[in-house]
Amino acid sequence: MSGQISECVAYFKSRPGYHRILEQMLKKYKAYGGPVGQVSIVDATEEECEAAQALFGRPYAPPLRFKLQAFDNALQQTKFQGVTLKKLLESYFHTTIRTKKEIQRQVELDFSEMLTRVSSETQSSAGRDWLSRLGDKNDGYQLLRKSMGDRTAEPALRQACRGVDWLALHPGEVVRLAVLSARATSDPHALDGGRLAGKLFLHALAALEGRVFSTVAEDRDSLYYEAGILCDSIASSVTQVGLVLCDENGEHPAFRAFRERHESCTLTLMNLAALSSGHSPSGQAYLVENQMVFSQLCDQAKRFHSPLICTSGQPQVAVLRLLDLLATAGTQFYYSGDFDGEGLSIAARLMTRYPKLLRTWHMAPEDYARTCPEVNLPDSRLQPLRTLTDFRLTATAAAILHQKRAGYQELLLPSLLADLTATP
Repeated sequence: MSGQISECVAYFKSRPGYHRILEQMLKKYKAYGGPVGQVSIVDATEEECEAAQALFGRPYAPPLRFKLQAFDNALQQTKFQGVTLKKLLESYFHTTIRTKKEIQRQVELDFSEMLTRVSSETQSSAGRDWLSRLGDKNDGYQLLRKSMGDRTAEPALRQACRGVDWLALHPGEVVRLAVLSARATSDPHALDGGRLAGKLFLHALAALEGRVFSTVAEDRDSLYYEAGILCDSIASSVTQVGLVLCDENGEHPAFRAFRERHESCTLTLMNLAALSSGHSPSGQAYLVENQMVFSQLCDQAKRFHSPLICTSGQPQVAVLRLLDLLATAGTQFYYSGDFDGEGLSIAARLMTRYPKLLRTWHMAPEDYARTCPEVNLPDSRLQPLRTLTDFRLTATAAAILHQKRAGYQELLLPSLLADLTATP
């Protein structure tokens, strides 16, 4: 520090009335990249007003306000001429002033250099393609960019790329998430969904599958499954009765026993991963949302002409995996759910996924009326009904919105059972 700057800093430090003034000017200087804006101290003390008067040569009273440029100009009229406001602030606070733009440019440079380093270590073209998309500010860029302030970003990115590399080097292999993580990174929890590396890994999977990244649990599990990763291989399940389920050797003997005994069978994602195909003996399959309704109907399963499947609310990955197998065989689906936002949103979701194969089953406005709706619905459960666009659901949605009451499947059990047991 030159003698003149040292003398200038000593002068201002010897007068405490300047301290808050200089603090505000430092913030403004960093924000705008120069002596722009103004100091504003509403509760200025007498000492601070006297400090301002000493520099500007006129009296001040609270609120204390003046422009930074005026301070810089006044400083040049003192014996410290040549000491700019920037030099004063840097020396007074022992810092280097970097504007927001300069900081942003440096972070972008650091980000680009990090991508280059990690890309040089990445073995697969899939991993390098994803890194290239990150460089174009897509597919996880914002998440990674926000982490650049600490030291977690690069290690997490490296772990995510190792996960992508492992998948690329083991095509078609089904693996549990923890096992993949351990093999790719030596840490079975590195790619957990709650960790930065795990979140980046999900962004990479979505990009490589050509899908829009989603934080919805069902979408996340589906993304894992499509990539050959079993996450909740036991927790995700679907219950059915009557389906023909096959592995590479033909109908699976355990599931055939359930079918021949007309007993319901719960399939985990682990079970479904071993299946190669499935179909309905009648070419049709009926779906219900409610577990109690499913159980009640299954008391008459020996009389069913077609299989029955329970989605247990919003379809999990296991449900969708089973329906995909059946859809491949051209199975016609009939879905019945409760008359509320969730019940109709499930129907809409399945219609979108199987537009030519799925029809609603006792979900018309007249069916809603037959449930004698009495339970009031809060607005949160009505909201999904306002966004439904499928013409097959809009009339029912309008009826529910009009009454603002829920209708339940349990009150349609006789009709559902009659359809399942009628002569085809």
